[in-house]
Amino acid sequence: MLFCTRSLIWGGLLAIAGLTTASPVATGPLPIAIRDNTSPPSSLEHRDYNTTSLSPVVSLPPTIQQDLTTLLSPSALVILPSSPSFSQYTHRWSLNTHTNSPSYAVIVVPASERDVSLTIQYANVHSIPFLATTGTHGTWQGLSQLQGGMAIWTRNLTKMEFAADGQSATLGGGLRGDDVVPALWAKGKQTTTGSCRCVSLLGPALGGGHGWLQGQYGLGADQILSARVVLANGTAVKASNTENSDLFWALRGAGHNFGVVTEVEYKLYDAVRPEWTYQSYTFTQDRLEEVYRVHNEAMRNQSVFVVYWSLWRWAPEVDPVHPILVSTVYYNGPPSEAASYFAPFAALSPLDTTPVLTTDYPGLAAAAQFRVTDWACQPKGGATVYGMDVDTYDVRALRQSYNAFRDMIRTEPALSLSMAYLEGYALQAVQAVPYESTAFALRDRKLLYGFLVTYEDNTTATRNKTLDAQAQKWGEKIRDAAYGEKVKQKSVYVNYAKGSESLQAMYGYEGWRQERLKMLKRKYDPKGRFSFYAPIKA
Repeated sequence: MLFCTRSLIWGGLLAIAGLTTASPVATGPLPIAIRDNTSPPSSLEHRDYNTTSLSPVVSLPPTIQQDLTTLLSPSALVILPSSPSFSQYTHRWSLNTHTNSPSYAVIVVPASERDVSLTIQYANVHSIPFLATTGTHGTWQGLSQLQGGMAIWTRNLTKMEFAADGQSATLGGGLRGDDVVPALWAKGKQTTTGSCRCVSLLGPALGGGHGWLQGQYGLGADQILSARVVLANGTAVKASNTENSDLFWALRGAGHNFGVVTEVEYKLYDAVRPEWTYQSYTFTQDRLEEVYRVHNEAMRNQSVFVVYWSLWRWAPEVDPVHPILVSTVYYNGPPSEAASYFAPFAALSPLDTTPVLTTDYPGLAAAAQFRVTDWACQPKGGATVYGMDVDTYDVRALRQSYNAFRDMIRTEPALSLSMAYLEGYALQAVQAVPYESTAFALRDRKLLYGFLVTYEDNTTATRNKTLDAQAQKWGEKIRDAAYGEKVKQKSVYVNYAKGSESLQAMYGYEGWRQERLKMLKRKYDPKGRFSFYAPIKA
């Protein structure tokens, strides 16, 4: 989806994950610069982040920049707020500081896995809360609970090495979709990545990782063959089906909870169907029921090569009162094969129909307007995603949700750039992966909704705080209406979650699944150091 994850949401979000050894203990003594703490012991040294909701604003050691510069590799950076470049590393996709933005007193830019390990060890000794970041697109409200902490900015971890057999590549934890997709394509390869090119590769994948190719290859999480991860105690480990397999299970779906992923071995595929064909159809709101009945019918036996997307947006040049509906069909193949998938929507006599267009896999970002330079990727004065997953369109509930979306724009014009993204992906390869084999629990959900409530207002902090409150009120109303009365157990893709959802909604309702995640959290992150995004409470 659009969330530029995310992998909107769209695709995304944080390059953090969970992997470990059977017994996570630091290897060897800490370097002298870490052990020599001349300041009094912090009263927060044994703080348990599982039992507290807000990180303290800690006093950093006055020598922190010197300490870390000495510890880390020459290419690493340690940046304080006094530096002119500080804002470059703290800039987020959503700028609303009142609801989902952390604040930092120091930025560490590691150049290697060892740098990440030493940084976390140092932060632990000095009781500094930290967050690993890559694309900075997450809008989870708990991110704002990190105040005055440390950012571990992973964007310089850009390793990209291809296996000799061409079936996989080792990819660094700081890579974005815009780094990976063109590089693979140049070698005739492709794999599941988030739809939005400005989000990271791993942020979406650690929460599951929806994408255009999931019907053919599975989720982003399903492409991970192994991973290198730095744990909460600073230990670096490898995780796979044969090493640290319990944490490898947790990584694929709940990965934000367990460590910082520095690199992964990721599956690749030959691009044997290089052409994509697509067409969009615009409808006025009075056609909503007809349109989504056609979507339901089209998705009943959905081809692995087809993706059905829909969005709502206000286009006053078309309808000054009601948001319009736009449905797009993407087919991985030539126009001659795509015609039958386009026909049901064309038969509805849309208000407008685009020409039939073709592109390749890298070109889908331009087709969907999810390039780094497109509006979806540009920073917003305020942006929050309200997500949910369902198996079919409840047409009556969609009407109620649409009406709330329309009322929001009428009532609060500053929110008129908001959009609803309704994503319908194929599931064949997703469901071919055994349900119990990963922490991702939503393999039976065909539809991913992402309601992006956004504003561009940059007048005053007071005004923005008011808009944040309005955005939350309307976002929750729009999302809750879309569930309708038929959904008894609400589900949400964790990368589109806001923060009010239950652990069951994000990670599955089965008791065994919840208990396993909690057990692994107790075992590998007992003090909840990785608890600022969709945290599992041990």
